[in-house]
Amino acid sequence: MAASGGGPSMSHLFFADDSLIFGRASLEECAEIQRVLQVYEQSSEKKLNWSKTSLFFSPNVADELKESIKAMFSANEIWPHESYLELPSLVGRSKSNTFINLKQRVANKVSGWKEKLLTTASKEILIKAIAQAIPSYSMSCFLLPKKLCDELTSLVRQF
Repeated sequence: MAASGGGPSMSHLFFADDSLIFGRASLEECAEIQRVLQVYEQSSEKKLNWSKTSLFFSPNVADELKESIKAMFSANEIWPHESYLELPSLVGRSKSNTFINLKQRVANKVSGWKEKLLTTASKEILIKAIAQAIPSYSMSCFLLPKKLCDELTSLVRQF
């Protein structure tokens, strides 16, 4: 999609009231994206929260250009280890390492339960309500590695 005739091409993703905008790392394209966002603010009478704006750059972008673009948007750079809505901001080659915190969250929940004090029905309710709910949002956004799914299943079975 082009912002204007002959303008830079952009693509986007929308999540509830959040957006991801993709473009080339050039001052001209960033200025055009900024212009489009200003038009949006004026026409919708909604204000963008610039303090929540983050940028991600490919490794090919020069440090000087990164700094200029960050200054233009008054934004910080996202790092690969950061998360957004409990999901990783970036998924690298090793999905197992990317989703390690998901496995840890399930393990922490399950290990905190006093299984000796619970009936079988209570255990089943806890598993369905908590242990299976934690990874469901991640699974709706990403295809999790089979190994991770097996490990999550094993954690629940051990409980």
